[in-house]
Amino acid sequence: MEILLLHPGGLGDIILSLPAIAVLRSKCSSARITFAANIDHLDAIASSYAERILSLAALPLHRIYSDESLPQDELCFWKSFDRIVSWTGALNPEFIRNFKAIHPNVSIAPWKPEPGESRHVSRLFADSLELGIPPDSELLPAHINPDAISLNEGRQWLDAHGWNDGESLAVLHPGAGSAMKRWPLERFIALAQHLAFEEKRKLLIVEGPAEPGLAKQIAKDLPASHVIRAESVSLNLLAAVMAHGGIFVGNDSGVAHLAAALSLKSVVLFGPAMPQHWAPLGPDVVVLRNADTCTGCIQGNHDHTCLSNVTLNDVVRALH
Repeated sequence: MEILLLHPGGLGDIILSLPAIAVLRSKCSSARITFAANIDHLDAIASSYAERILSLAALPLHRIYSDESLPQDELCFWKSFDRIVSWTGALNPEFIRNFKAIHPNVSIAPWKPEPGESRHVSRLFADSLELGIPPDSELLPAHINPDAISLNEGRQWLDAHGWNDGESLAVLHPGAGSAMKRWPLERFIALAQHLAFEEKRKLLIVEGPAEPGLAKQIAKDLPASHVIRAESVSLNLLAAVMAHGGIFVGNDSGVAHLAAALSLKSVVLFGPAMPQHWAPLGPDVVVLRNADTCTGCIQGNHDHTCLSNVTLNDVVRALH
């Protein structure tokens, strides 16, 4: 059986779908799974979950969103699969109608929580596969295990940036997709100083393209020998480097989901997004969020303090 999965989400969203794909594989052990999403993300995290990975952007989806006739080669491509699960297009009636007309066994499923939804996103992905998973069954968290070659590349990169193999490595990610999801910068600076001076840890500060300069600001008052900055490195290399870490502290972001899937001891700082839906899954993950006096959460406005209510002491206690 050939199964195609179409995923439009970001890094964290893709990682949260991996437990569902693991269930699909266990239920359909003879199936050959093709996973289409952001190819840069898939290459680093999904190779053990699917036989083939494709770039979602490279697939001929645009014609399904319109009434345009499909060329024969595109029709043959879609019909080469016995089953298609699309996690994209669920809010577009034209897409749904056209795709179902093309393929007799296509499912188009939403996966983002609606108001009143109590299930975690990983469960939404799993339930959308319609595999008869009992509602009280536990999904195994995604597990990303870089191979020996990748781990060695990660070690070499760290060595070249001043890491000694015996040093305890703390991974910090001060960024996130939006400013509302970022713990105050001055607290990350204070945390970095605590970890470097009080706990004698080497720091790996991860910075993505959406948050240029954050790593430099956090490192500015620390000796250069205490800090390694990973600024916009490829996801493949980032996973291989982070796999050598001992602990992780970061905001609600794809990197936090990556840390959890790499089995790092993780403290993840949440703001407006609900952890019950979006918390990273892993064997040793602590989520911190304090909505006690947050008017954004209580009154439903945009004045959120649920993230800034989390103190440095809260994080240090959670780490231990």
